[in-house]
Amino acid sequence: MSDKAVKRRYDNAGRAARAAANRAAVLRAGQEVLVEKGYGGATMAAIARAAGVSVETVYKGFGSKIELVGQILDQAVVGDDAPVPLIERADFGGMLQAESGAEILAEFCRASCRILERIGPLIGALFIAARAGEPELRALMAEAGRRRLADFTRVVEAVARSGALHPDLDVTEASESLWTVGSPEVYVQFRDDLGWSHERYQAWLIRSARALLLVDAQPPG
Repeated sequence: MSDKAVKRRYDNAGRAARAAANRAAVLRAGQEVLVEKGYGGATMAAIARAAGVSVETVYKGFGSKIELVGQILDQAVVGDDAPVPLIERADFGGMLQAESGAEILAEFCRASCRILERIGPLIGALFIAARAGEPELRALMAEAGRRRLADFTRVVEAVARSGALHPDLDVTEASESLWTVGSPEVYVQFRDDLGWSHERYQAWLIRSARALLLVDAQPPG
């Protein structure tokens, strides 16, 4: 291999490493700025300053503010930037194989609570802005909710396969019920409005999920 080819490979590797480092810095800074300043105050310029990069670098890497916020939210939920669906990650994958419906729900609630604890301040800032009338953000949050419902449906299907799903419930109703009680909005209300601890909320969520869905419990209503 010629010296020029070696240099090109070295330069390309260096550019890729710098791009990856810049991307990580922007995502990290973006989450911090969103939590501190809210959606309106989290301008691309403010995020660029916090990340130590140019505004042009932020736009080149993410295209628009709403695209950047979407990727910040996705990374916050899963914990990293790897393209692995949430339901297929270690936190969730094993629970789908559990024999007991009660244990499936308990493991799912614990994993969900770990995510909610991680994203709580971010999701609170985004909810405030979405409710204040940011149309792009409302659409982003709605799409995130649809993806979350798809993951919850996978969990309820596993409960149904175990034979533990209450006979008065179909998978759709059970999934939507679990999706509602386990929503980030409810978590934020308990945490911010009522001052519940993470442990208290987790215990409540496990009890509520089992009471709503399982054959040996009486569903509300």
